[in-house]
Amino acid sequence: MEIKEAVLAEVKALEAAVEKFKNEAGADVGDLKDRVRGIEDKLSKSTFGGGSGEFKSAGRTVVESDVFKDFASRGMKETGNISVKSFFTKTAIVNAEGLNQPLVQAYRMPGIVGPGQQRLTIRDLLTVTATNSNMIEYCREASSTNAGAIQGVDSSPAAYENVAKAESAMAFELLNEPVRTLAHWFPISNQVLSDSTALQGYIDGRGRYFLKLKEEDELLNGTGSGGHLNGLIQNATAYDTGYNASGDTYIDTLSHAITQINDSLYEADAIVVNNKDFEKIRLTKTAGTGITSGTYILGDPRIATLPTLWGLPLVSTKSIAEGTFLVGAFQMGAVLWDREQASVAVSREHSDFFVRNMSAVLFEERLSLTVFQSDAFAYGSYPAAS
Repeated sequence: MEIKEAVLAEVKALEAAVEKFKNEAGADVGDLKDRVRGIEDKLSKSTFGGGSGEFKSAGRTVVESDVFKDFASRGMKETGNISVKSFFTKTAIVNAEGLNQPLVQAYRMPGIVGPGQQRLTIRDLLTVTATNSNMIEYCREASSTNAGAIQGVDSSPAAYENVAKAESAMAFELLNEPVRTLAHWFPISNQVLSDSTALQGYIDGRGRYFLKLKEEDELLNGTGSGGHLNGLIQNATAYDTGYNASGDTYIDTLSHAITQINDSLYEADAIVVNNKDFEKIRLTKTAGTGITSGTYILGDPRIATLPTLWGLPLVSTKSIAEGTFLVGAFQMGAVLWDREQASVAVSREHSDFFVRNMSAVLFEERLSLTVFQSDAFAYGSYPAAS
């Protein structure tokens, strides 16, 4: 009996605790129910659910469905899947425009697109020789007297034997040209060097091009002072305008320059002109009224041919000033000396580059140019009437 009474006492105490919990929690539960009803009321007044003006909760949708009604009336064990559709407005999914689109990732083309590059031509016209010194010396004939004559010619009284023969003379001079270093460099972070293969190749290509572009300018226009190369134009003989005739064209003038070099006992092998002057020459047509009038002198524009004029290669470049030309015996008259061909080196030993994780990418070459005879080249301008 004592055990039974003890159990009954425990049950009554549990009932009292449950009743107390219900009384204390009732207010919160009621408030929660009111908030849910408010939300359902607001949703019922919205346009959600396809714009019908009435919102159905998931529970209401299920209860009012034909599947549930059939389930309830026939006493089935389960209803199966009942679709409640979407609670949200149907919105067309379209792609955004411009950068940073959220749905479509932009395609990044590999590599780097660079600007145009000038075609380099002057080195190819010259004789190129390697050297292992920092100074080029050459001996040149400075002057000569050719006194060759018949023995005893014009002697009085006439004697053609046992008389002194004519004496000729030659003088020589030793000239030199120093080897110059042509170089430039880029600062670049070690991280970029390691992480971007495309940038490595791009810098290498552009760095070498910059070097060769400056080389072409020095070969043509170097003044020979202040550390510059002693260039071709600096050493060329001025074009003799005495060859000019009234009405001369660009083509006529270049022919005169070739003749000037030939008269100096050299054989011209190339003509260098500015790109714009080259176009004027290329567009020159025959005159007159006959069937062949208006024909391009340099050939049929529909056919790709190597540009030549008077049998010589016609080389165009931006490195020579517009309105000027250089005709020369490039192979005989000059030599380009390669001490060190173009190379690239990378180092962190510059300023505070080591502690900043930076590197210097250096491009350089060493070269010299010797122009043996000024008469082998003619530099000048076209007549104003051309």
